[in-house]
Amino acid sequence: MYVARVSALTVPLTAAEQDQVYRAADAAGKDVEDFMRDAVLAAARDPFLAALEKAADTIAAHDRTDHVQHDFAG
Repeated sequence: MYVARVSALTVPLTAAEQDQVYRAADAAGKDVEDFMRDAVLAAARDPFLAALEKAADTIAAHDRTDHVQHDFAG
C-alpha cells in the first residue's frame, strides 16, 4: 500500500493556475482541498491510463515470447 505524503503531492501553481483551480472548485461547489483531492484521485483511476499501462505490459510480454519472422526476400 502506498502512503501519500503531502510533500510528494504538492505542486507549485502559477497565480493564473491557482485562480483557475479556485474558480473550478467554486463552480463544483467544493472547497479547494476536496476539489483537488477528487481531481487527483479521478486522474489516478483514469481507465484510459489503465488501458495504456495494460497495453504496454502486453506488448512487453509479447516481445519476450513471440518473435515473428518474415521471409520477404524468398
